Amino acid sequence: MNEDELAALAKSVREYIAEKMMVSGELAIEVASAARLLHELPPLEERAASRITRIERDEQGNFVPIYGEAQ
Repeated sequence: MNEDELAALAKSVREYIAEKMMVSGELAIEVASAARLLHELPPLEERAASRITRIERDEQGNFVPIYGEAQ
């Protein structure tokens, strides 16, 4: 999908939700943004290609996964 198609889809989703579900416009925008984000995520096969080999801590003490090579 190109940007114009995504914008049209987001607009139609917002309008549908606002009309049929009677929710606020802000919530409709959030739902449309979530739909767009889901569309942009890579397929599951691509995300599952590498494995976490270890977990380290960063400078702030947060856990950071370290990925190994895809098999």
